[in-house]
Amino acid sequence: MAWFNADDKMHGHPKSRAAGLEAMGLWLLAGTYCTDYLTDGLVPAWYVESWPKGKQLAQKLIKVGLWESAGDDYQFLSWEEYQRTKSQVEADKAKARERKAEWRRNRTGTAVER
Repeated sequence: MAWFNADDKMHGHPKSRAAGLEAMGLWLLAGTYCTDYLTDGLVPAWYVESWPKGKQLAQKLIKVGLWESAGDDYQFLSWEEYQRTKSQVEADKAKARERKAEWRRNRTGTAVER
């Protein structure tokens, strides 16, 4: 399971304050979408447009420097600096699967794969 990280000082950061509560709500929910679907911070236009005033709120996020345009879509700035990438999440999942398989082998004395 991947988690979307938010700085504990974001509540007072000038970018957050300038964007406003609604835009920061979109930022947060889009961040969890990107983490869930491992998009490396790419927010599809359809997702933004599925929210009331989505395009307007996205423009606020661009204006304050939290997002940038990516064609018709949007991109979190500095995603790799603050969030785990798709390749990192997938590597961690593979390591976890191997640890579990090793634990099962040691526990039962046989190779058990799932």
